[in-house]
Amino acid sequence: MPFTIAIDGPAASGKGTIARALALHFGFHHLDTGLLYRAVGAKGGDPVQAAVALSAEDLARSDLRSNEAGQAASRVAAIPEVRAALVEFQRRFAVLEPGAVLDGRDIGTVICPMAELKL
Repeated sequence: MPFTIAIDGPAASGKGTIARALALHFGFHHLDTGLLYRAVGAKGGDPVQAAVALSAEDLARSDLRSNEAGQAASRVAAIPEVRAALVEFQRRFAVLEPGAVLDGRDIGTVICPMAELKL
């Protein structure tokens, strides 16, 4: 049974640093959920299709922390179908074996309300 750790908090609160350290320590998968919308926006094309087809490889792009990716993320985040697809992506990720650490907004309340550990 997978173990899910949900780390919620405001920007620049250290949640990513803690999440990466916990994932490394326990050998869990790590998801910085803030990259999801950036990846969808950076892919271009139809944002709904990009969100539905999002893969782990898309999250490894080197340009996701750029200003352009941030602006694109703001645009696609306003689309309800994109948000719904990314919620499903996060929920699937959260149950990967042997466990997963997710950090971002609403992780412990909306995405993983039944997480074994919430910070």
